[in-house]
Amino acid sequence: MRPESDAERAARHAATVAAYRALVDHGGPPREPLVLEQHFFTGEAGDIDGLTAALTERGFRVESLSYDPGSTDRTWRLVVVRLELLDEVRLLALSDELDALARQFDGVYDGWLTHGDQ
Repeated sequence: MRPESDAERAARHAATVAAYRALVDHGGPPREPLVLEQHFFTGEAGDIDGLTAALTERGFRVESLSYDPGSTDRTWRLVVVRLELLDEVRLLALSDELDALARQFDGVYDGWLTHGDQ
């Protein structure tokens, strides 16, 4: 497992904050949780089964799992969903947790979307 660099963490945090601020009215952030999609990739050598099991244990539900044997670094694509309260601090902590989890299974955490956004 390759550790995340400071630059990678800063870029991931900047993307999370930008997405959050694009969705939330700062005068009144949502009080109700939303279904958020969390996106992951692994190469052929990644442990997609282990990652899926670890996410399921944390209350995520698998939305989709796809396989592309023609892609060496993104052979597996996993999308999981869970209700989350849109709060900048919580989203940053969740992003840190999911990135670290993905790395344990030789995967990549690719970020989040509100359910149905593409």
